[in-house]
Amino acid sequence: MKSPQILMIILIALGAVTGSTLATVTYLNRKKSVSLPPSSLVQSSPRSTTGSPKEKIPQGKQNWSDFSQFRPRLLEAVKRRDANFIRALMTPQTQWGQSGASNLDALKIDDSQSSFWQDMEKAVGSGCKIESNTTGVENEPESDIWSCPNIPEKAISSPEQVAILGQKVNVRSEPSTNGSIVTTLSKELVQFDSETFTNSPQQMQALAIASDGWTPVILPDGKQGWVQNRLVYYKPRDYRVSFVRSRGQWRLHYFIRGED
Repeated sequence: MKSPQILMIILIALGAVTGSTLATVTYLNRKKSVSLPPSSLVQSSPRSTTGSPKEKIPQGKQNWSDFSQFRPRLLEAVKRRDANFIRALMTPQTQWGQSGASNLDALKIDDSQSSFWQDMEKAVGSGCKIESNTTGVENEPESDIWSCPNIPEKAISSPEQVAILGQKVNVRSEPSTNGSIVTTLSKELVQFDSETFTNSPQQMQALAIASDGWTPVILPDGKQGWVQNRLVYYKPRDYRVSFVRSRGQWRLHYFIRGED
């Protein structure tokens, strides 16, 4: 056999071996990329930046957060006089007090002018607190009961006390915004001026009862004055409201006048 023919046969054989080797390497690499172990897939995902389990919410914190979201929705519903929203909060156990209305229908919530709306807005709008006395109340485990307004227990137990609901509330010399400012009060208790109320003309007494009227008070230094009713809580006149958590929703526990 001539030398050129032998050289050609050798080159063809080397080419076949090289091609087979490259095909084998390519197949193995492709198989490796497809069948990555599960651990490799886990490691390729982003890791937590904290490096520790999610922080557990302290007991009661979730309840506070949940009620703080419910309260603005309730206030918005009250301001637009949404009777269906209020009805959805009711349960057969909802209490309406002994004096005044005995049920929701008696409160005439379908009437936008009903005093119910002003009483509810005043109670809830001035702030709420966790209720301490929860005996006999059915609510979700580890869920607090909330009552409004947020006032000292003394104001509820004594008809002679008036609780100021706001900050820097004006006390005026007469039941009018035109009256001079005697002083300002913030979240504190003062005495109800029963003598002034009793000796006042019937028209002025009506102002002390109406939701948009004025309450006569006696200050710690003995001075007398008047405070707008929407900024004070007076037990014989004003309502308290309470909410419980039941079946994943906030429900109306009671809506009662302070003297009930």
